[in-house]
Amino acid sequence: MTYIDPESRAKAKAHGHPYASEEIIAAGYDLAGRVCQELQLAGLPAYVERPGVPKQPGVWVEVDSQGEYAGGLYVRWNAPELGEAGMRAVAERQDPAAPEWKRYAEVVLLMQTALIGILRLAGFSVVQAEEVDDLAEGDAYVHADTPSPS
Repeated sequence: MTYIDPESRAKAKAHGHPYASEEIIAAGYDLAGRVCQELQLAGLPAYVERPGVPKQPGVWVEVDSQGEYAGGLYVRWNAPELGEAGMRAVAERQDPAAPEWKRYAEVVLLMQTALIGILRLAGFSVVQAEEVDDLAEGDAYVHADTPSPS
């Protein structure tokens, strides 16, 4: 299976942001499947994020395909109705501190803590995603070098 088409791979390389090898990305998708399985065992709906597939409520698991942490995973809680209500409130009132947005942000942070705890119990090497990407606030990050749980 090809995860990154040759044209996208060439463009990214030309712009100084090359993709990881297909082998590393494939290992990331294998890891994503194991992470989803553990989260589902814990009762959470969890899905591997793929291009062109609509996002569903629950936990999204995204394979990091570029940079020094390639093959690792961003794990994020998705509550679309709550998030959309928060964004709508911020936009309508021009108030970044709208209570609806604050509620959504708090839920995301509570779920981040829960996701990290669940995945650590299952034997994964996981941290707050801000430790590897300061723009990933609220996500958990599973490191690529995580051994298979036995």
